[in-house]
Amino acid sequence: MSKPESGLSETMSLIFMAMLVIIAAILLIASMTGVISNLLQKPALLSAQVIQYDAPGNLHTIAVFHQQGDAVDLNGTSQTGGSSIVSLTLIDTGGLSYTVSPAVPIFQNNQWGPGDTLYIYWTGSAYRYTDDLTTVTPVSLPTGTYTVKIIDNKVNVIINALPVTIR
Repeated sequence: MSKPESGLSETMSLIFMAMLVIIAAILLIASMTGVISNLLQKPALLSAQVIQYDAPGNLHTIAVFHQQGDAVDLNGTSQTGGSSIVSLTLIDTGGLSYTVSPAVPIFQNNQWGPGDTLYIYWTGSAYRYTDDLTTVTPVSLPTGTYTVKIIDNKVNVIINALPVTIR
């Protein structure tokens, strides 16, 4: 006694092949128009260094130097065109975390890119950053160890968490 053979009918096999061609075409169009790359966002890649910087009058601030990597836009500024948007968070000597806001005025038409330095300072009530300490009046930071976090806001990951000691 033999068992009857079973398989796909010609109609079903043509339907499956048409579906595969349509799916392949959709994936090809999505990859060529950038839809897939937008879905698979990667964080900005940058290398930074933080040091104590003494402003005129021996006022202690923190300098964040962008060594190399992607140019980025700073959160809270009107910049556009960077590879991502980043924000700065400062953990003070007591372990409290503060979002560092931009000072006014700040960058005009450029991003924070390789070779640029940001200065984090204390206003007496908030932490701010600027690229030019001559336009602001900082208050000296208390001595101790701080941590500067650079956070990619698009992907929501910490790019760097760098300690700095104010002496």
